[in-house]
Amino acid sequence: MIIEVATGKTVLPLDSDWSIGDLELFWSRDSQRVAYFAKNANSCSTRVFFRNGSSFNEINLPELPSPKLPPKAAATEPDAHTTRRVEPMQWLETGDLVLESEVLNDAWGRAAAKITIGFDQENRASIRNVEQEKVSIVDYFLLMPADLFEGPPSVWLQHARTGGEAYLCNAEPREKYVDEKNGYMSCGGDGAQASFDVALFRHRDGRPLLALCKGEEPELGKSGLVYLTFFELAADGKMHEAKRSIFPIADNDDRWQFELPREGRTILVRTLKSKRVLHKIIWNGEKFEKQEP
Repeated sequence: MIIEVATGKTVLPLDSDWSIGDLELFWSRDSQRVAYFAKNANSCSTRVFFRNGSSFNEINLPELPSPKLPPKAAATEPDAHTTRRVEPMQWLETGDLVLESEVLNDAWGRAAAKITIGFDQENRASIRNVEQEKVSIVDYFLLMPADLFEGPPSVWLQHARTGGEAYLCNAEPREKYVDEKNGYMSCGGDGAQASFDVALFRHRDGRPLLALCKGEEPELGKSGLVYLTFFELAADGKMHEAKRSIFPIADNDDRWQFELPREGRTILVRTLKSKRVLHKIIWNGEKFEKQEP
């Protein structure tokens, strides 16, 4: 519900079928409209309201197009592992609202589109633009082997997007942890799952190469990302582990740790205790090359 702070009066009652961690109010720049994002069952949806004096009225959104699904989705039977999400991403200076429509399936991955919604003076909504999202690090991450994590990759994508926060309203902007533009992800552990970072490199012909760097098992009481693994896209449309020899420095959890790049193509090898840089390992589009710092 929306509550007037000064009086404590309920201005707008909202859903009752949610938990407090799965909702967020996303206000426009002039505070005259608000997007209400909430999770119910296997979907996350958005409703929009406009200020009408001391109350709020709901704006009927047009029917939103689904993102274009990959061809392999047609061969997969719909099941309980498919989730749909329509999330508010940005209020533009023009007053338009950008939504992200996303479909996730543990069998074939993800499809997403950005939808821009405009509003006229009478608060009637219409679709201004629909843009299919390009394949990014998120899509490749979802195709990684599920047995690498304590649960399917889709669960850890959501964990990373919120920075591990239980309440969406407390979460920082998701780009801090899931940077699709630069091809970087960072996800904290939860006591059972160790922390990990992921970085996307590409071969010169465009083929993806994912680097996964995981921390020590939590019960060992050590810190640092010390286990480095690489994955490439195989003919079955999944990411499979590549030979570790692609990288010139082996794992050694007693001496050093790895730092994946948020920007660029250089992996740093640091001492575990002092964090001093020992090696710079640069991806040249064909292989990793070692350079001394």
